Amino acid sequence: MGWTSNDYNHEGWVAFGAPDGRLSRSSTGAGILFHGITGEYPPAGEFDPNQEIVPDDLIMSWRGACTCGWQGELWHRVASAAEADIATRKEYVPVGDTADVSGEVEDAIQQEWHVHIAPSEAILGVEAAAREHRQAANRLDKTVSAAKAAGASWADIGRAAGITRQAAHERWADK
Repeated sequence: MGWTSNDYNHEGWVAFGAPDGRLSRSSTGAGILFHGITGEYPPAGEFDPNQEIVPDDLIMSWRGACTCGWQGELWHRVASAAEADIATRKEYVPVGDTADVSGEVEDAIQQEWHVHIAPSEAILGVEAAAREHRQAANRLDKTVSAAKAAGASWADIGRAAGITRQAAHERWADK
């Protein structure tokens, strides 16, 4: 399961870590799909001839990943539930189970990804405000022109706009 930023420029996910350090986001019933052929694992065959299938039991780490190339902090697979500790990024996944992390770890990784995308998400607000500002300025220019055409004075227009007569004249006389 992945997450998408509001601007659709970032898609994040929990990436599985192969023993050789490769990251993946896809899995099959036979294991986790990793790009590249090392010859150490069975080829994916029908899924993609350029991928190998690493068995779930060999997945020893996870980290957040993003389509922009960002990677989060590494989470390690531990051998027992007693060793699991969110604070030190240790997750217990029993041998024989799929290599998926718990919901708690996925949430922690997603929160880390949200910190990564926070600047681009904030920029969306700036872009929206700037767009609204341009639209309002254009609307103001048009209504000032209409008011002047209807016979309003620069003093009246300035007062309505919250500026002086002279500032109104300087701003809109040539428009």
